[in-house]
Amino acid sequence: MSARPIRYLPISLAFAVALALVAGYQVVGVSRDYTNYLDFFSNVIASIGDFDLAYRFEPGFSLSVYLLALAGLSPQLIYCSIVFVIVLMKYLSLSERENYWVALLIFSFYFLARYFVLFEMTVLRAACAFAFAFFVFFRKSDYKIRATEVLVLLLAITFHYSAAIFLLIYFAGNLSRRRVLFISCSVFLIVLSFKSTVVSILPQYLNVFGTYEEFGPATLLPVPYLIDLIYLGFIILYWNKNDVAMKYCALGLSIGAALHFSLLDYSLLAGRFRELTSVFVLIYVVKASTSGSTKVRYFSWLYVFSTGILNMYATFVHDPLLS
Repeated sequence: MSARPIRYLPISLAFAVALALVAGYQVVGVSRDYTNYLDFFSNVIASIGDFDLAYRFEPGFSLSVYLLALAGLSPQLIYCSIVFVIVLMKYLSLSERENYWVALLIFSFYFLARYFVLFEMTVLRAACAFAFAFFVFFRKSDYKIRATEVLVLLLAITFHYSAAIFLLIYFAGNLSRRRVLFISCSVFLIVLSFKSTVVSILPQYLNVFGTYEEFGPATLLPVPYLIDLIYLGFIILYWNKNDVAMKYCALGLSIGAALHFSLLDYSLLAGRFRELTSVFVLIYVVKASTSGSTKVRYFSWLYVFSTGILNMYATFVHDPLLS
């Protein structure tokens, strides 16, 4: 580890501890899935020595909970511990950046405004996969395939199966505007053609997919997502101003759009992929916050603060995620 991450380690730890406690004890309100997670954690604690990892949750997540329960932690502290690790991973990634304080400000505001309540406080398994993807793609400076990065993305899948989409993005490599368009259109057509068959077969092998057919159609174009798509257009337009990590973001967001529009019949699936691939928005805005291009930098700042406020309104007022 270089001197820079060590220097900023206390800041990363402070954010991780504070946010872990807020999420683990639901300080600002109780999310919809919180009691389900606590019930699962309680069941694991009660079944130490005779725990079945074939539970409906993904094996990596289940095993992590089992190990934390084995350490004698309460359900709330298990939740805190998981959030501590995944928040710390993201903040430690920032410490590699030049202009650290600008990156920290932009990341902290947007993470808290848009992602923290939705992910760390609500969909904890997806939050874990999100953190692993952030850890890998935020650091990408070339298209080389590295075993450690692939292993981290494989680990993400064991926490949330939808994270398999990150492998497609990772292995795309040598990105251009044309390649991004080709891959995203291909994903759209393939998913549109085979979604019914796949959705009917998956629950037979993976219990977690058993509820995905119970939900109705998704909204064609939610207003917040429309703004994201406009921002994606801006990213593509200023392609030559993007570094490698930012180009991966363009592909990730394009594939997310392809999955959203091809899965409109399955609102939960469409929402899960839309939310999971939004990690590339967070990566991009942090990268753009210190971009050498004034247009990229200023437009991204405008996007961050306007959509951050919009998402806070949606989360706490329009359709509250916390009770």
